[in-house]
This record gives sequence, C-alpha cells and structure tokens, in this order.
Amino acid sequence: MKTVIKYLFILLSTLLFAFTASAETLRLNSGESLEGKILKMDENTLFIESHLTAQELKIDRADLSLIEFDSSARSLARRLGIGLHYRPNGNEENLSIKNWISAVDSAELIVGYSSGTQDTFGFELRYSRVFMVEGATDLFYGAGAGILSIDSKRGTIFRFYSGSEFFPLSSPSFGFSLELGVQRKQGVGDVTQSFYNAIAARYYF
Repeated sequence: MKTVIKYLFILLSTLLFAFTASAETLRLNSGESLEGKILKMDENTLFIESHLTAQELKIDRADLSLIEFDSSARSLARRLGIGLHYRPNGNEENLSIKNWISAVDSAELIVGYSSGTQDTFGFELRYSRVFMVEGATDLFYGAGAGILSIDSKRGTIFRFYSGSEFFPLSSPSFGFSLELGVQRKQGVGDVTQSFYNAIAARYYF
C-alpha cells in the first residue's frame, strides 16, 4: 500500500505540471494586453493560445511585465474532488471524496483499508469550512466522525482539525492540503486522545 500511495502522489504531481495554465490577461512592456491560455513556457519563452489567431503566439518573457490569472477559475462551489489523504504519524492511507456545498463549505468522505498483521478499515464523514482566503491558499477548520475496525474490534473516532489547501495558479483544479488536529479513538482498545497531521492531494471536477 505504501508503494501505491507513493506512485499515486507522483502521478498527481506529474499531472499538475502537465496541465496548461489559464491566464486571463498578459501585460506587455509595450503597454499592450493579450488575453489567452498559456500552452507552455520556459524561462525565456511563452506560448499562448489566443482568439486573435489560429496559431500559437510566441512571446519573449523579457517583453512580458505581468500575468494576471483568472481568479474565477478557482470557484469550487458544487465541485467534486477525488484524491488521497495520508496521515504519516498513524501510517493511514485513505481515499478522499470531497464535495463543495458552497464556496466555503464542504463535506468529505474518507475511506481507508490496509491488510497485514492486522486488517484495518476506516470510514469517516467530515465537514470543513474556509474562514480565510490568502491568494491561492484557503485556510479552513472542521470536524469529522467515523467508524474504525481493527480485526474483529470496532470502535469510533472523532477529529477536530484546521489546515490550509493550496491551489497552484497554473492548475487551479488541483488542491494540496496540510492539516493538523486532535483525535479521539475508543472501542478498539484503550480510549486514546492524540494530535495528528495529514497531507492530501485532490483533483476537482
């Protein structure tokens, strides 16, 4: 399972840079402005798709003063995200399905299974709310509750957390998040309370 999660994260990262970047306006040093979609770029040259011509436009980056990205591209209301949610300190690898109810509220289902010396299954429902937006980053807090099964033992888990989710300007449909929180487990041994951290990567459709 560790190998699978590693390769899936590599795949998501590769897809992130393979997708084209969306730019609303390109400001040139000459004072002119161009609207279009960035197809590819390197440190010297930029190629864009524009309604002005059927061919790609080539622009030297030395002639470019500013790129203004379309901020509306990151509206996540009523969008569904699918990805991976990993908690390193508990070695918990999960599938994440996150649905944005509004621009700031989201509901998420997290499901995880692992087999080995112990068969572990987890099922958790979560609610998150964005309380601040800083550029390409959302700051959020939330809570979750779920069922945890370890071999024949079944218990419950509750979590309260806060974190941030980053959306690269070059591909605003991808989200990478980091969260910190506190959790309480009971029914699968001694009742335990502990802090945890988690990272996640999702693509929003």
